[in-house]
Amino acid sequence: MTFKKYMIAAFIAAIISIVIRSILRANGIHNFLSENSTGQAMLYLVIFALCCLFFKRQSDK
Repeated sequence: MTFKKYMIAAFIAAIISIVIRSILRANGIHNFLSENSTGQAMLYLVIFALCCLFFKRQSDK
């Protein structure tokens, strides 16, 4: 993957992780992912890895 695709994946992962955290807090769900900064980082890394795999799979086709 190129640097541009990594940056796009990082941007998408940041937006999605913030949205998920906001939804959890708005619904009154205070768990590891919405309260702890470690949980936020783990959520971001999982989403980033999924985005990278998606872009890699798309480039293989």
